[in-house]
Amino acid sequence: MTLTENQNRVIEVLLDICKTKELTVPTLSPETVLDQLGLESLDFAQAVIRMEELTGKDPFATGAEFQIRTLSDLAALYD
Repeated sequence: MTLTENQNRVIEVLLDICKTKELTVPTLSPETVLDQLGLESLDFAQAVIRMEELTGKDPFATGAEFQIRTLSDLAALYD
């Protein structure tokens, strides 16, 4: 399976956050369900900020609502 650049970025960001929190995380893939990682809402906010820094995009600035369930859903916002 080939990952997109943004899927790889999200994986790196989430792994870094989990490492900082000393959480054990399963292997991450595009199908990983985000709410099963044991992260808190502030952790996801940190991930969004870091993705914005990496991509230069802020998909949440539009005020649009998104259905984000999986790692792939989150990564797609930055494509």
